[in-house]
Amino acid sequence: MGNQPARVRRSAGGARPAFPSFLASAPLRAGLLYAALIVQILSAAFFLGSLWSDVLGLRTHPIPWAYQEYIQTLASVGLVVGVVTSGLFLRHSRKRIAAMGQQIDVVSGNFQSHMDWLFDSWDLSCSERTVAILAMKGFTNREIAEFRGKSASTIKTQLNAVFRKSGLGTRQQLTAFLVEELMSGIAMPRESRD
Repeated sequence: MGNQPARVRRSAGGARPAFPSFLASAPLRAGLLYAALIVQILSAAFFLGSLWSDVLGLRTHPIPWAYQEYIQTLASVGLVVGVVTSGLFLRHSRKRIAAMGQQIDVVSGNFQSHMDWLFDSWDLSCSERTVAILAMKGFTNREIAEFRGKSASTIKTQLNAVFRKSGLGTRQQLTAFLVEELMSGIAMPRESRD
């Protein structure tokens, strides 16, 4: 796990968490989202109520100016906090949706498109991709060179470029990483207590 690529890292449970550890529980995050939504609604209701009461002349006893400034300041802060919180939750949701999309691609048999995405993120050339796939299949540098009509030293250079760009060091790490990518969406079976 320590030698995983720099561009794509996974924790034991899948994608790296986007929230601090104190926000790890889903019920707490949902509660915060609802609280931010309520603050936004109350702040917007204040501004709309103030506007329409002035326009329609509904206010018979004006609120003292100092109190009105405090209320407007708090309502403004509430709106800003709500927008920032909503933006953070939206960013987190987009990351989760992207991660789930990748897992669905892998699980639904689109491992080729997932590998293409991974190789794109590593910025591998077409030759480097081919060499990486053949190396994962277990072919030696000499065998890959024969298949491709290149010298063994060219294949070694291309394979070293794959390792450098991916952050991996050996063929086994490359193969293990891609198998882990394939298996990342699969849950471990629960042991029965007999």
